[in-house]
Amino acid sequence: MFNRGDAYNHWTRSQTPDECYSEAAENGCQIEVRAREGASGVEVLVCVYAADGERVVERMETLSQDEWTVEDALQRGRDQAERIAGGESGRLPCADAGQRQTE
Repeated sequence: MFNRGDAYNHWTRSQTPDECYSEAAENGCQIEVRAREGASGVEVLVCVYAADGERVVERMETLSQDEWTVEDALQRGRDQAERIAGGESGRLPCADAGQRQTE
């Protein structure tokens, strides 16, 4: 079970269909990325959870529909999540149990 936060809960309030990618990283972190067409652009939700289900990062952003497709936005979110899960910038509690950061 994941410790879901406000960004995830906000995302699920909408019944708009989305594309989803999920992965278990080698270090035990769980990655979940979602993308969908929104009223003001392509919306992306990037989630990374520690092996124990605690939230590392959960954030939403809206990208320009003129520049991004849902598929491209999903890939961008996946790339971001994989870097976070891999410990980029020391932000990963899976790799550094001393700190947890939530966005």
